Amino acid sequence: MVAVLACAGLPGLATAPARAADRWASLASTVFRNYDRDQGMPHPVATALAQGRDGFIWIGTQGGLTRWDGYRFKGYEADPSVPGSLPDNWIQTLHVDSAGRLWVGTTSGRLARYDALHDRFDPISLALKPGQIHIGAIVDDGGGGLWVGTDDGLRHLNADAKVVSIVRAGMLGYPEGRTQAVLRDRSGALWVGTAAGFARRSPKGSAFAAVPLGGSMLGVSALFEGADGRLWIGTVRNGLFVIDRRGAVPRPIGVAAHLPPSSVSAIGVAGPHEIWATLRSSGIVSVDTSTEVATRILHDRTVPTSLAHDDVWTLLRDDAGSMWVGGTGGLSYHPRDSGQITTVFGTQQRPGGLSGSDVVSILATRDGHVWLGYLDGGVDVIDPMRGRIAALRPSRTRLDRSLPRDTVFAMTEGSGNRVYIGTRRGLYVADLSGRSVRLITVKGRDPRLPINALLYDAGILWVGGEYDGVWGIVPGATVRAVHRIVFSPSDTAALSNPDVNTLLRGRGRDMWAGTRDGLNRIDLGSRRIEAIPGDQSDPHALPAGFVAALQLDRTGRLWVGTFGGGLAVTTGRDARGRLRFRRFGLADGLPHLNVDSLSLDGSGTLWAGTDDGLARIDPRTLEIRAVRRADGGVLRDYFVGAHGATAAGEALLGAKDGLTVIRPGTPPVWRFAPRIMVTDLRIGGASVPVGPYNDTSVPAQIVITPDTNSLAVEFSALDFTAPEQNSFSYKLEGFDEHWTDTDPSRRLAAYTNLPPGDYTLRLRGTNRDGQWTERALALRISVLPASYQRLWFRIALMALLALAIVALLRGWTAHLRRRQRELERQIANRTADLSAANDRLTELAQIDMLTGCANRRHLLDRANEMIVFAARHDLPLSLTVLDLDNFKRVNDTWGHPGGDAVLAAAGHVLRHHGRAADLLGRIGGEEFALLMPNTAAQGARLHADQLRQALSELEVPVEGGDIRVTASFGVAQLRAGEDYDELYARADAALYAAKDAGRNQVKLCA
Repeated sequence: MVAVLACAGLPGLATAPARAADRWASLASTVFRNYDRDQGMPHPVATALAQGRDGFIWIGTQGGLTRWDGYRFKGYEADPSVPGSLPDNWIQTLHVDSAGRLWVGTTSGRLARYDALHDRFDPISLALKPGQIHIGAIVDDGGGGLWVGTDDGLRHLNADAKVVSIVRAGMLGYPEGRTQAVLRDRSGALWVGTAAGFARRSPKGSAFAAVPLGGSMLGVSALFEGADGRLWIGTVRNGLFVIDRRGAVPRPIGVAAHLPPSSVSAIGVAGPHEIWATLRSSGIVSVDTSTEVATRILHDRTVPTSLAHDDVWTLLRDDAGSMWVGGTGGLSYHPRDSGQITTVFGTQQRPGGLSGSDVVSILATRDGHVWLGYLDGGVDVIDPMRGRIAALRPSRTRLDRSLPRDTVFAMTEGSGNRVYIGTRRGLYVADLSGRSVRLITVKGRDPRLPINALLYDAGILWVGGEYDGVWGIVPGATVRAVHRIVFSPSDTAALSNPDVNTLLRGRGRDMWAGTRDGLNRIDLGSRRIEAIPGDQSDPHALPAGFVAALQLDRTGRLWVGTFGGGLAVTTGRDARGRLRFRRFGLADGLPHLNVDSLSLDGSGTLWAGTDDGLARIDPRTLEIRAVRRADGGVLRDYFVGAHGATAAGEALLGAKDGLTVIRPGTPPVWRFAPRIMVTDLRIGGASVPVGPYNDTSVPAQIVITPDTNSLAVEFSALDFTAPEQNSFSYKLEGFDEHWTDTDPSRRLAAYTNLPPGDYTLRLRGTNRDGQWTERALALRISVLPASYQRLWFRIALMALLALAIVALLRGWTAHLRRRQRELERQIANRTADLSAANDRLTELAQIDMLTGCANRRHLLDRANEMIVFAARHDLPLSLTVLDLDNFKRVNDTWGHPGGDAVLAAAGHVLRHHGRAADLLGRIGGEEFALLMPNTAAQGARLHADQLRQALSELEVPVEGGDIRVTASFGVAQLRAGEDYDELYARADAALYAAKDAGRNQVKLCA
């Protein structure tokens, strides 16, 4: 949540003149992706943040340290029994020095330095007295050493991490109190903030000079030097100060009387002209450094993507320009985006915010305001600069003078300062100020019938009904005057369907009407209607009948959004005069085939809201690009017909949970080049520290011995903005002929039983826009030969074999010739008998003879092996349990022969539709189990639904008729540390949920 702080709320902050970028600022939300224990954090309170030179994000918590690679948290905890572990689990501060080394300050008063080569921590003594446990700040000294702020003043460490000097309170003018902030500025001056004061030491001086803040000595808790040289000072419960230039007096940016009574915990740059100051218990203050206008970023319990919690401890801007915030609610990540797309969430905890959550209709009026209609009823009038300025709230009384408590489907602006509103319960007219509303009665039409679409053109109000086609009405001179009907359902009897979703005024005399079953062109001059049906089989026809959205581009082409058929644009007419289309689907970049809304921005770019997010369409090149969260596309589920455009050129799209505002222009290409890093390395199944192999200057060589001839390398591309969109590839030069492509769920290069020799494993990845890194990470690998693979052993073995062959040939040649044919015959006969017997025994031991599936015993044996393999290689594995519905009724009706026939047929269908790697077994009666390796929950759910469909189409012929059968399915994905019984129990619970929900369906275990 973002709330604008006016001057009255923040004295000392100037008010900037309104700018284009300020539009929607009072309603816009700063969107975060939040991480806590559910995503792998070791503790829900994040206290410190740092980014290593290698690109990993380090997070200190009250329960240990963890490293984030975009996909997984790797934790480090204190354990006195393990050498090289952390000295304490409560991490107070993190610092990466000029040499790229990570330093960790803990509450035990002990400092530790991370040894990346050995993946361990080296303790550093600070010579603190017992009870002195605070390490508040760590900064470079400019000469390879460190300054460390503690309970007992400053400690100065040299490049060898030895304490060379101590500055305590009272010494050399050092202020009293716990040291909470230390900064060495670009000139070399040292600034320190303590719980009781603020002081500066000149670059060549030794003594500290006190620096009053606002005429008194205030506690200082955070310091930051901006790129412009200004020094920002965060205080203990007394707001922000800034020193504009060297030698200037600190001036207040906010004072305690107007900022929340909270300490500033951290300060950092968030953008070219933006500073963030985090507050304990009061969220974040964002300051525009050019105007010093501030906004507040707060947790909003109604918005899952808001700041995780208002108690904020720390912040970090990473190398991609994204912001990380740590606090009591865990870790909040705000990816850097172009700023082109603004998300306005519904029903926020802010004055002037949207009063509804789901925006179903949008109208941009000529006075610059935006009207929003909601799914649960009511309308807001929004000023993009100020927020909500008026609202029409639904009521249960006086239904002729208030909106109903039901969906507002459409709105259009008429003449005479009127706005017409179409709802599920009739047509209404409101004044442009949004202060009054009245029900409209149209002669011959039930006033409570739903209205899906409205269009006002040339003095005529066009109404698209849910059941009664299109009406054309000339409104009276006053609201109460009689309306004249110029177009009625009798004129639109030729419509492809009377359920009208959308109306669009075309060029010339054309008006377009999209219905639930086809598109229609209405010639307003002749009143002739051309019905254009959907036809999936014709590649040049309208792809689907349900037309949800219509839009004309600048060249006059008609774009049509459909349900199930994606997007289409007119290309002209064929020789028979039929309208022809070009289609666009998933393969062309659409995120979903249900296209709900279409809006043209001021640059001529077309934006589509779908059932799975936003898409950008360039009408000139016909290029389509899905817009995901990292690009600003936060909302996912858009509503039919919920679109509009402002006079400022902004495209507006309504969705579940709010409104998307898109400024005109071309979004920049994401060119961030992420580092490719090894995140886990196992040789012979044993974990090995990855640090030596991520050092690109002198990478270490991986040596594989004969007794550990297996290698598994997990790797990552450190683009955190949308890691789910990154792609990966690897190639073992000397072994692989081609690159092997993989996705974010399987970033693993694994090899076993490699021949002796030298190899190079090359790893590469993309950023979120699919741009490959210029340089792949190269790992040198040496596979050592076993003794039997060495040259001397092979020569000796060959000599011995030659001597043995000569001896055997001399002694046994005659005997072998006599017996050869007889022995061959006997061996062949016995081999055939044994093979047949073994095959039969194997079949009896492993196969359920009725269904042809694995029996229960074989399934359990193989299931445990598959679970061990999946856990060892960190691969997904899912279990589907299915049960034939109402099987007892089959036995009761058709007898056991009929039941057996159904089981046999079901087994055949399941085996026929199965995959080679899956394991299918019958575990009792009419119940089956299916284990799917390398398959996550959503993939397993999709496959289960395909099996369910196949079974529902099965007809089993028996004496007396055909038996039809359905099945219910439960799906669960293997969790870390889970065995088969636990996995089966969750899948079985999902199966019972499917049964309880009505059978013949698939349920996924949460």
